Amino acid sequence: MMTSNTSRLPLCRPKILPDEWIETYLFRVARANGIRRPRLSDIERFRPTLPVTAVSKPDGYPIWGNAMLPRWSVVTRVNKIRYCPECMVESRHIRSRWRLTLFEVCTLHHVRLKDDLAEPVMTRGYKQSDKYLITDITDEQLWDGAVCPMPNERQHVDRLWSEFERLILGSDLSGAFAQLTHILFLEAILDALATTMPESKSLPWDAPRSTRLAELVERSQFSLVPDSDGIRDFLDQITDPSHRGVALARLRRMLLDEAQRRTCLSSLPIADLRRRLLMDGQKTITPQTRGEVHPSHGVPDGYVSFEKATLLIGCTKDLLKHLIQADFSHGAVTVQHGNKRYIFFPSWAVEACRRWFASVVTHEQLMIELCITRSGYITLLKSGLLKPLTVKGQAYFYRTHLTSLCHRLEELSRPCPASFAHLQPLFGTWLPWSGPYTSSSCEMLQDIFAGKFPIFRRLENPGLSAYFIDSTAIERLRQFRMNVVAKQARLERSSQQLSFLPE
Repeated sequence: MMTSNTSRLPLCRPKILPDEWIETYLFRVARANGIRRPRLSDIERFRPTLPVTAVSKPDGYPIWGNAMLPRWSVVTRVNKIRYCPECMVESRHIRSRWRLTLFEVCTLHHVRLKDDLAEPVMTRGYKQSDKYLITDITDEQLWDGAVCPMPNERQHVDRLWSEFERLILGSDLSGAFAQLTHILFLEAILDALATTMPESKSLPWDAPRSTRLAELVERSQFSLVPDSDGIRDFLDQITDPSHRGVALARLRRMLLDEAQRRTCLSSLPIADLRRRLLMDGQKTITPQTRGEVHPSHGVPDGYVSFEKATLLIGCTKDLLKHLIQADFSHGAVTVQHGNKRYIFFPSWAVEACRRWFASVVTHEQLMIELCITRSGYITLLKSGLLKPLTVKGQAYFYRTHLTSLCHRLEELSRPCPASFAHLQPLFGTWLPWSGPYTSSSCEMLQDIFAGKFPIFRRLENPGLSAYFIDSTAIERLRQFRMNVVAKQARLERSSQQLSFLPE
């Protein structure tokens, strides 16, 4: 029998089944090679040796394309395992599509997914009495407690997910991934609209999410088609002011999220869709209300109001006011209406502001996007690797500078060794940025970026948290610091030494 010290290359490599989840497949490989109770270290040892699993990561996210999935759309490998009982009876393997948080009903058999399965060691709470192990569960236990969706919910789920499952079963992964991108967009907007729904008297308080969304779609008479044209048609159908407001907010949140971590949703023209929804909403607003400027009061065509400009640009009102004062938005006109003044911008100026604002990030966004702590941010700032642009007391950084820094590190780095316990994060706390050692830290970073010291990269780590240095760089920094201390000591001694020259 093999033990956990088995060879790195598995002798037995079972064929991966259609849409099989990679994590449970690796456990199946371990069992096929004689490991009765596989541990996480076993499957991590097998992961890079198999062609079908080499590109996967320990987070357990499904892989159907080159782009990443939004974190809110998937669950990690420690979360409970959901499954369709009929699919499991047909073939005892976990499907990747069941790891999608928004996928709740199997469109092949119209059964709601259950969640009482567990993989030993990997699944959180696998020892609980209400959990069955994948290797031990019987057909009767699979079907125990299974339920079907209501007719309107079944129709809603079929409309969104049936084509995706059909493409998955047909091994058309690229088509399925494109379909999934449109589905996730529609589901995200529907979730936002559902927050405005009053409590339904016809549904229990613990009704499933898909049941509530089906009622929302039926009540609002939405027509849902998961493709590019279907998304535009769906946004055109959002006419309720409360629905439009939350949809615009969700699209803005989506744009910010994609700026921090690009996913499959970046393939969609989110900014254009948001602008389309905003423009359509302006057409439905009655212009003659107290405090507003009527279009006939001298407002030229092709101009945008101040409030609408802030929504289109995505910035704060204070920042837009500063841009006006700095004449960044030149071409603005002021319309006097009674005792109030209203500012309007030409559309091209709003677009210029929008492009500029999309090309920069704040220091908070920078830390999230590059996956660094505050000490890492201070390192980038003090070393001059990134130069901030200060606008109204707020520091902004150009995205192009972030990209060039990442490309530079990719060119200098090498793969991380198997044992990396002795390594230190490149942008960690080992570099002091206060007192007399600041110059030593700057000199150290210059040598590192000049290629004098090796930079190691862990592919599974995101952003700049993937880069490490070894003890040679730390030893050189220690020598730099000793030189600084020695230089200071010499200066102190020379200042205290009496001069031999006659006064």
